[in-house]
Amino acid sequence: MNPLVQKLCVRTDSRVRNAIKCMESGKLQIVFVVDAAGRLEGVVTNGDIRRYFLENNDADRPVSECMNRDFHTVEMNAPREKLLKIFDLGYHAVPALDAQGRIREIHTRGMFARPESPVLARARAPVRISFCGGGSDLTHFFFEHAAAVLSCTLRLYAHVTLIPRKDARIRVFSRDIDKEEDYASFDALREAPDKGLAATVISVIAPGGGFDFYLHSDFPAGSGLGGSSAVATATVAAFNELRQDRWNTYDVAELAFQAERLCLNIAGGWQDQYASAFGGLNLIEFERGDNRVHPIHLEERTRNELEACLMLVDTGMRRDSGKLHDALRREWSAESAHTHLARQSVALCRQMHHYLVRGELDCFGRALHEAWMLKKTFFPAASTPRVDRIYDAARGAGALGGKLLGAGGFFLFHVEPQRRRDVIRAVAALGCTTIDFRFEPQGVTSWRSKIS
Repeated sequence: MNPLVQKLCVRTDSRVRNAIKCMESGKLQIVFVVDAAGRLEGVVTNGDIRRYFLENNDADRPVSECMNRDFHTVEMNAPREKLLKIFDLGYHAVPALDAQGRIREIHTRGMFARPESPVLARARAPVRISFCGGGSDLTHFFFEHAAAVLSCTLRLYAHVTLIPRKDARIRVFSRDIDKEEDYASFDALREAPDKGLAATVISVIAPGGGFDFYLHSDFPAGSGLGGSSAVATATVAAFNELRQDRWNTYDVAELAFQAERLCLNIAGGWQDQYASAFGGLNLIEFERGDNRVHPIHLEERTRNELEACLMLVDTGMRRDSGKLHDALRREWSAESAHTHLARQSVALCRQMHHYLVRGELDCFGRALHEAWMLKKTFFPAASTPRVDRIYDAARGAGALGGKLLGAGGFFLFHVEPQRRRDVIRAVAALGCTTIDFRFEPQGVTSWRSKIS
């Protein structure tokens, strides 16, 4: 029994005299009567003693003759609300009992707030679909020319959990690829030569102390949905949740870019990190001195119609976007013609933005076809004979337009709902599956939870 609790307790075989001495030694003016096993049998208050002596003048009789068996108790870890209601009825002390009926704690009206509980951090970041402008977000283009990308995030996420440890050890669990990384300290992680993506992001953040880090995703690797950037963004956000000087959304996107593009050397543009961090439907502009995210607010009927008309198709192919972007960067460095094509892509991006805000979705769907034709011209490695067969089959079945997302894996098609079944059959015949999705209006999200 807790020593502080023990001072307020007497045994059932004690005398009234002992109960009075026990009561006078404390400030609560109450004594708890327990049996030999410590189970609560009754309580004695100052009022109970007074009433007893009105009828008896013997302090050596058993305490059970003056104790009250009608009392309030609560279970361990009872909610504050329950306790406050009992106190508001006029009670001054309420014992908390364990499953065996033994007193473990005594609550009073002046009870302290419970000690701060240790917390963990969780975060999730959505992937994106890019409608147009991809490629213009490469630094070597927009360092000299204005660039723009049109994209929207989906309700498919990278999920992370960050649990602080009391020691310096760092463990990273990547469930999607069934990989575990174990480091004795942050210095060991920082110096490790073959870090994964999450560990690389952690090396940029440079957190203090040890932790366990868990990662899993709703999407396959190599899907073309910007999944690696969603992972990087969610990782930054989880650590940001535990900071006192919180990074803003631009900071989160930039740190994710730094880790993925500069430290891990995965070639690519800037759009994925910004899309995942900010979320929603955006026109994102890139220039030498400034990147800007412009949210697009559609009328509800336009947003609903756009969501109804878009179809996400998994080709089953998985490709390394970094290698394809490396090839694209080499081609662009060698051929100035690619600059002209990128400008065309930016112009088409702005035109598609115009169609969206005016609700001209048929025009938007046809422009999606133009975006794919343009992407194939300046990024030939994006297409393969099988990709072309899938695209032609979907168009033949009624799709107004479409494009391969990112380096490839998923196709996005614009299909009026009445033609949807025809397109599904056409692509299924080529081994593709259709993925249901909804738009995600929010970007990366993080929160804290108590550690059980």
